Amino acid sequence: MKTSGLNLLPDKPDVERDAVAKSFERGGGVVHRIGRFWDPPAFEPSTVRVYGADAFCLVLQQKFGLSLCSPADDLLLAVPSRFLNRHISRRTLGEIQSSDLPAFIKPVTPKQFRGAVYESGEAVAEECRGLLPGTAVFVSEPVTFRTEVRTFVLDKVVLDAAAYEGILEASGAAEFVRPLAESMPIPLSVVVDIGFIESRGWAVIEFNAAWAAGLNGCDAEKVLPAIVAASGASTGPES
Repeated sequence: MKTSGLNLLPDKPDVERDAVAKSFERGGGVVHRIGRFWDPPAFEPSTVRVYGADAFCLVLQQKFGLSLCSPADDLLLAVPSRFLNRHISRRTLGEIQSSDLPAFIKPVTPKQFRGAVYESGEAVAEECRGLLPGTAVFVSEPVTFRTEVRTFVLDKVVLDAAAYEGILEASGAAEFVRPLAESMPIPLSVVVDIGFIESRGWAVIEFNAAWAAGLNGCDAEKVLPAIVAASGASTGPES
């Protein structure tokens, strides 16, 4: 892929980010390692791309006025049921009843608390201490994923897929994600994590922003177009 402009990365060594940096440089771009990302050097914003942890990229988004391409926090609720293969609903912490448990519960707004299977209301309350009863959460029936696969998608085309958890087999993953991408509104560039449930088949686990997603076994050269498209360009609304 031919690249231009600057790719800003955290200055701490990281195998996956280093692979993305090398691919960007091979395409003709320039990589800058940023330590004090809250006080970055002066760059022309139209030339800047970012790749790294959420905090790193979101602060630089503010500093440079970038338009990062990100999936909506509740995009999972727009997934057709045939691609979920399990029941998922949106609730608030205050709405969770003992009859709902055990259940897999995670926050709609990422990283407010640990997504996990909770057996009791007491366990939920302990984990979510300090959060308001109105905090939005996903509540899902517990399932076991035999395999978990990361896919990078650009303009509804799967650029690469790799298994990162469980039985490391990604066969059929891309074939599952292609019709998913055609059947619902998704961002121009997005990472789709899916898993295989015994006796049910493939299912969407979650969506992630390409500018902050680790490679998880995917080829940096193949997925670089998705990262570049998500990490600074004005991408417009979901399509």
